[in-house]
Amino acid sequence: MKSQRVTWLLSLLTIATLLLSACGPAATPTAAPTDVPPPTEAAPTEPAPTEAPEPTADTMGLPSVLTMPEQIAGGRDVSITIIGKPADSKPEAVAAWQAGVDRFTKMYPNVTIVGSDYAYAPDTFAALVAGNQVPTLFEVYLTDPSKMIDQGVAADLTSFFDAQKLKDVFNPNVLAITSRDGKVYGIPRFAYAMGLAYNIKMLKDAGYDAPPTSWPDLAEAATKLTNRDEGIAGFSFITDGANAGGWQFTTIAYGFGLKNTDIAAPDASGKVKANFANDATNAALEYVKDLRWENDVLPRENYDWPKNGESLGTGKSAMVVMAGDQLGWIKGTYSDVDMSQFGFAPLPAGADGKSVSLVGGNIAMISSAATADQIEAAVYFRLWQQLSPAEIIAGFQATKADPNAVVGNPVLPLYVGDFETKLEALQKTYANLPVDNYTGFLNAVSSGQVNLQPEPLVAGQEYYAALGGVVSTILTDKNADPAKVVEDAQGTFQTNVLDQMK
Repeated sequence: MKSQRVTWLLSLLTIATLLLSACGPAATPTAAPTDVPPPTEAAPTEPAPTEAPEPTADTMGLPSVLTMPEQIAGGRDVSITIIGKPADSKPEAVAAWQAGVDRFTKMYPNVTIVGSDYAYAPDTFAALVAGNQVPTLFEVYLTDPSKMIDQGVAADLTSFFDAQKLKDVFNPNVLAITSRDGKVYGIPRFAYAMGLAYNIKMLKDAGYDAPPTSWPDLAEAATKLTNRDEGIAGFSFITDGANAGGWQFTTIAYGFGLKNTDIAAPDASGKVKANFANDATNAALEYVKDLRWENDVLPRENYDWPKNGESLGTGKSAMVVMAGDQLGWIKGTYSDVDMSQFGFAPLPAGADGKSVSLVGGNIAMISSAATADQIEAAVYFRLWQQLSPAEIIAGFQATKADPNAVVGNPVLPLYVGDFETKLEALQKTYANLPVDNYTGFLNAVSSGQVNLQPEPLVAGQEYYAALGGVVSTILTDKNADPAKVVEDAQGTFQTNVLDQMK
């Protein structure tokens, strides 16, 4: 356990430097994205000795970084279940997803792919683990790879990464989160950083040429932007009392000085101790409490993740804390909304003048309960969708037929080098979001003006749930003492979560 804690701490330090050398939209447009003994390590099929294709105008010189094998599973019949199939309510997206599956199975007719529209959630996934129903290919939040590795749920993918030299392709800071003792257990799917989304016209009408750059300025601007007669809140974030509320409050608290190493970290004895009930968290809680009870700028109802995004998209909130990819969700959910009215900026700076943003994302993993043939098929399907130039182009082309498709979210790069640079340039030619509205945020991240802090990597979801409850309490009870409420929550988290860790 001690070596695992050290590895976890090193991962925290590594990802803190994420993307200071490169930044830009880099998510591919293709469809999305058990306590069991580990299987015998699956050796990847020897790649076919083919030459990389010549660059074409269509791919804008996107280099070939993946060599697909001549056969998968030695030609034996193999069936895999993968998450990421769009819901039936999105027929264009389903058609694009199926077309991709058909292209893969045409190359490898012995592979059968069964799609699932399951969306990862820690509680429902635990039920899948208990019932031995984990899909062959699944995804988890960036907080959870360590949990999957510790519990033996995720298969070791190192042999595939080594054979294909993929450690030279993926952003090493993201890849570190899914690695343990030199072994790789996951494939990064996307990474985001939190920012401040805002309605450009609302701010301009209120006399602001740019969004606020400090938390006191945000409170002042939100007061001016709030219009109760029109049902408009000046500022909003998730306040539903659940995990997502703790997640967004944490990024606010980062701006007040909270460090993710304070949340849960080993003490001198090696025992993991919680320390989030500190001055920084208390200051952030007092600030949020004032927004509700003194400034009266927050929505009068509690918002979950969809409601928070909806409030920006439908003009009910002027400024909103959100991850950059939710702008794409707004476009996909409200197809008639004019996306050019929304900007995306760094979160306001704290007292030290530094903006801080929480970094998160999704990681694809393979079930350790899968056979060697299934692991090989799932790994190559996932890598092929993300890295094949032809498949990337096919994904971009498919967006033209889908009115809800999104290209151009202000997310963070998964890759490095020439592949990342060419992918960013290619994506801009297909973007259907106003990417110029996000340049302030992306430039601030790449220049180091924004300090990127990772999510908590020990019991992160349980911590978020604890903080979500704290925020809900102080926003519904004017007399609640933030310091007392968070102190009680920390004690419960320590006893019920950290002290139970093996």
